[in-house]
Amino acid sequence: CREIRSHVALYHTSDGNIVDIKGKDFGANVVSHNVVDGECVIEFDAPITRIPAQAFKNSKIKGNLTIPNSVTTIEREAFSNCTELKGSLTLSNSLKTIGDKAFYNCNSLNGSLTIPNTVTTIGISAFEKCTGFNGSLTIPHSVTTIGESAFCNCQGFKGDLTIPSSITTIEAYTFSDCYGFNGKLTIPNSVTTIGESAFFNCQGFKGDLTIPNSVTTIGRLAFYRCSRFKGLKLSNSVKTIGDCAFKVCYGFTGELKLPNSITTIGEEAFNGCYGFTGDLTIPNSITTIEASVFWGCVGFTGNLTLPNSITTIKYNAFRGCTGFKGNLKLPNSVKTIEDGAFRECTGFTGNLTLPKSLEVVSHDSFYKCNNIQTFKFQSLPEVLEGSLNDYKPIVSLSDDSYISGQATGTVDAISYTRQMSNDWGTLVLPYPLTLTGDEPYRLYAISTVSEDELVLKQLEGVVDAGTPCVVHRNNKESELSFKANNADIKKVMYVLSVGDNMTFNGTYWAKEVTNGYVIAKDCFWNV
Repeated sequence: CREIRSHVALYHTSDGNIVDIKGKDFGANVVSHNVVDGECVIEFDAPITRIPAQAFKNSKIKGNLTIPNSVTTIEREAFSNCTELKGSLTLSNSLKTIGDKAFYNCNSLNGSLTIPNTVTTIGISAFEKCTGFNGSLTIPHSVTTIGESAFCNCQGFKGDLTIPSSITTIEAYTFSDCYGFNGKLTIPNSVTTIGESAFFNCQGFKGDLTIPNSVTTIGRLAFYRCSRFKGLKLSNSVKTIGDCAFKVCYGFTGELKLPNSITTIGEEAFNGCYGFTGDLTIPNSITTIEASVFWGCVGFTGNLTLPNSITTIKYNAFRGCTGFKGNLKLPNSVKTIEDGAFRECTGFTGNLTLPKSLEVVSHDSFYKCNNIQTFKFQSLPEVLEGSLNDYKPIVSLSDDSYISGQATGTVDAISYTRQMSNDWGTLVLPYPLTLTGDEPYRLYAISTVSEDELVLKQLEGVVDAGTPCVVHRNNKESELSFKANNADIKKVMYVLSVGDNMTFNGTYWAKEVTNGYVIAKDCFWNV
């Protein structure tokens, strides 16, 4: 479509028919329209100021398209699916608004696209699937709004892409699948949100990716498969990095520095980013390491530092991070380590101490972590799909250790340490204990109970796991340790019944006692 004089719009139809413009508001009245040499000439009584909604939708218009300078508005779907427009697009230098889907699927337009510096709004999917562009894209600072999917699947753009400083939100899918860009991406300090899939599969961008300090949210899949970036500089204000936000951005090099402002790093956020080197420090604002978040980041060559805020490390979180070195230190806050969390992290060495807070651990969480010599448990967690046998652990328990009723298996060594505030106490161990008679304590079992008398019998030799005992300190040691080697852990972490009319509540229990009796503080208490 091209302007032939100020009062005329000229376009061509392949079948010689006139495009129906009845009821369309061009901002001027139609004086006449005729087909001349296969071209439809529409004459108006004044310069047109708008291209009305769906005015030329699905038309077979051919050739270059020039929007007259009098036009200020192109409404929704005005040229949608005009797939035979084969040539350049020149927009009015008075244009202010480009409506939703205005040029949707005009896939034969080519050349560069320059948005005039009068435009303030580019609508949703305005240029989506305009795959024929093969030059640069220029967006002026006059533009304040770029709708979702505005340039989605415009595969042919080349060169740099500069987001204007008037933009505060890069909407979802705005540049998704624009993989032709081969220069730098510049995001201004005005942007606070980068939406879902905003730059999905933009594989060609080069240089560093700098997320400015104004950005607080990076949506899921925002930079998925943007594989040619080099360094990554994250905003010091970013709070949320969505699922798969940087997945398969394998070109990144240098350290990954996560700011303390981050509260959420989504699943697979850095999955496959195998170019990062050096240490990795998780900030103490994070409570959960999400699933597969660093899977395959083999390039890390230093230490992994986890904060005391972490409670859950989900499945495959650090799987295949073979480059980490030194000891792995798990914070005392961790409760759950899921399947494959540190699978194939072959670089960790030395001894690993698992915290007393640990409640659940998968048997293959540390699969092929062959250079870890000893697993020292400070709790007896629930071990999913396996047993403690998989780790050959040394176990050290105390009164505040977590004990799971699901814990089973054989351990190399186990001990339970108890602070005694007086001479007498109660005890139930989840493993058998062999007494030699040289211990600084004596263990007793309840022999008989009557209304007036509690009879205790001293235990000797092997005390079976789960035996409710009364412990008596021989001397003034306030700390007693009950040790065993090559011991079998037994599921005894429940309230144990002793006789018909009494329930014994020992060191460990799985529920509150609501009836029966308790031996405590040198007394026999009715609950």
